[in-house]
Amino acid sequence: MTSVTEAGAAAGEGSGSARLGGPFWRLWTTTFVASWGDGLRLAALPLTAALFTRDPMLLSLVTFAGQLPWVLAGPFAGAFVDRHDQQRVMFWSDVSRGGVAALFTLALFTGHGHIALLVAFALVMGVMETLRDSAALALLPRLVAAPVLDKANSLLQGVAMLCVELAGPPLAALLLVAGTSFPYAVDTATFVLSALLIAGLAGRVPPLPARTATTSLLADTGEGIRWLWRHRPLRTVCALVGAFNFALSAVVAVAVLYAYEVLGVDSVGYGLLMAVIAVGGVIGVVVTPALTRRLGRERTVLIACGAAPVSFAVAGATSQPLFAAGVLSTVGMALAVITIVTTSLRQALVPAHLLGRVGSSYRLVAVGMSPLGALAGGATASLAGLRAPFYLAAAVLAVAWAFSVPLLSRTPKGTS
Repeated sequence: MTSVTEAGAAAGEGSGSARLGGPFWRLWTTTFVASWGDGLRLAALPLTAALFTRDPMLLSLVTFAGQLPWVLAGPFAGAFVDRHDQQRVMFWSDVSRGGVAALFTLALFTGHGHIALLVAFALVMGVMETLRDSAALALLPRLVAAPVLDKANSLLQGVAMLCVELAGPPLAALLLVAGTSFPYAVDTATFVLSALLIAGLAGRVPPLPARTATTSLLADTGEGIRWLWRHRPLRTVCALVGAFNFALSAVVAVAVLYAYEVLGVDSVGYGLLMAVIAVGGVIGVVVTPALTRRLGRERTVLIACGAAPVSFAVAGATSQPLFAAGVLSTVGMALAVITIVTTSLRQALVPAHLLGRVGSSYRLVAVGMSPLGALAGGATASLAGLRAPFYLAAAVLAVAWAFSVPLLSRTPKGTS
């Protein structure tokens, strides 16, 4: 597990092992801009859905639709970005998302909103997100040296966490008070600006080696799945993170109704509570580099996943808003740590020419468990009440963590 990607080594030769160059900061800026729009949309969708229905199962379908593309299109997206200029894939993905968001904004503004429209919008945006995210993850090791991947990922995930988790919920709630379509209008503008910024990367990204053989998209996808399956530590991390995402989505799918009916807050209060939870994510971004240096990446993931089941169980038992938010902030911290560490782990272990397809195969499982969790959360809440998904999340993640401990704790520190 000491190998690095070819692209990372090349970046180190060209830019120095501890510096982040101009192309990285251009990528960081596009992430900052697009994350503002993502934060508004992701926070506004469940709040908008709650205007049309209070059925937990119908609400969970919006979350399910947004995450389903990682199951249906994710692996093919990775193979696709390995075949094409990743900067161009990001550009056209943002242009397309901006166009879809503009049409959705117009539909809401003219009074054509419906729960089915929200589900369709979440699904389409999710499909384009698979391409954009796969391209960005594959592009980063070509911009920075391997020794600073954790630092680069911390900066990228930190700004995304700040915009999506911390700023997004309260701002979305305030904009929805002014008009249902307002958050999505801002979402549209951020994608347009992000696309313009990505265009500035043209000619500044080191090229990948030319492909020596022509294979089909399906064959490339299969190659990524086989590579991941043969790598035991990464395969184990993938399964554990999949369980974490299943648990998280089971809770997120009913979070709005839980806040309204169990904690007794309104939409603005919900946004503020989400911001409190996101503070934990910001802390996670700050502490992740130190944790990985001291513990290694696999052990850091184990600790982050191990803390979450208790938080889920306690949050499910309380009716105090601030206490629930404080407890769940540890889950926000775990999410940030896991996202940063596992991203760096893949970028450090997977050869550059396979990074897109292996990364997407990884996310097929890790992120692909999210829509199943959303459906499970909605069904559990319908059958057993709005506290039940929290207990389900705690149980599922605790079992997965127990199985993963003996496999990952044996990994020598420093090998990742």
